[in-house]
Amino acid sequence: MDALTIQIPFTLAVLVALIVAAIWTNTHRAEIAPSDLNDWGYAPRHLPALQWRRIFTSLFFTVGGWRFYVSLIATGLFLGSLESKLGSLRAASLFLGVHLLTLCCESFLIVPPLRYLRLPLGDILHITQDVGPSAGYYGCFGAILLLNHWPAAIISLVALFLLLRVVVNLLLWGASASSLPADIAHMIAFSLGIAAGFWLLA
Repeated sequence: MDALTIQIPFTLAVLVALIVAAIWTNTHRAEIAPSDLNDWGYAPRHLPALQWRRIFTSLFFTVGGWRFYVSLIATGLFLGSLESKLGSLRAASLFLGVHLLTLCCESFLIVPPLRYLRLPLGDILHITQDVGPSAGYYGCFGAILLLNHWPAAIISLVALFLLLRVVVNLLLWGASASSLPADIAHMIAFSLGIAAGFWLLA
């Protein structure tokens, strides 16, 4: 355990924070309560209102239930793999940086044009609150695939799958699809992770 702590201390710290937040909000057993989501979640409408803390608080809470355990495993696997390969500082920078950039991309590049065009999706994304570390670990996933020299075909298939999730949700359920904000964030985060991987390889 001591060797593991030395090798991936940032990953372990994030995992502990996720577990503590889950026990606090009971999301290790059930879905997050609306009041907790309202207190800690993030939506694009919060950035213009200068509610900066939500960028960081939203990272450590999850929607709960089985998805809490998925987040825990994915964070440990992808962030842990990246930290063991790049070291704590660069892994932490990528994890947190992709999380932040993903939220900014949604808030400033995606939602405003949709709202300007008066599309229902823009208004829904503007107000829908979300939580979780998935943007960060999807960014780590993209970076680790590239850094470990996975075939371009595999990386492209993952990217295509993430894009298809967005398209299928839009076609089947429209803007009201509950997972749509997260799916869009995952697609952005994975792309940013790939870009970060190219930068690290340069």
